[in-house]
Amino acid sequence: MMTDEASSALANAWQEFDTPLRMRKGFDENAYLTLKTALQACAESWVSLDAIPRLGANILVDIFPATEGNVGLYTGEAADRVMEAAYELQELVGECVGLDTDLPT
Repeated sequence: MMTDEASSALANAWQEFDTPLRMRKGFDENAYLTLKTALQACAESWVSLDAIPRLGANILVDIFPATEGNVGLYTGEAADRVMEAAYELQELVGECVGLDTDLPT
């Protein structure tokens, strides 16, 4: 069985970002940057694949609703930052699932 390194890195980055956010410990900018980097690496790694590895797909499905769901735990600028991040992450998710237009169909 082949392990998808991009999915594993994404899982670790997601946990590092989501857990403190969900536990009301605040928005960790470093963890957020690591998550964005992991998503970009997934987009590059998966671009020529016919299917996304299951672990990666599972995380991609949860990123927006889980992040957006944490907005209510914060107020003011902190809540705004979480919402902004949710939309930025959703854009990166779109890149992860985008089709390579250079590949033959």
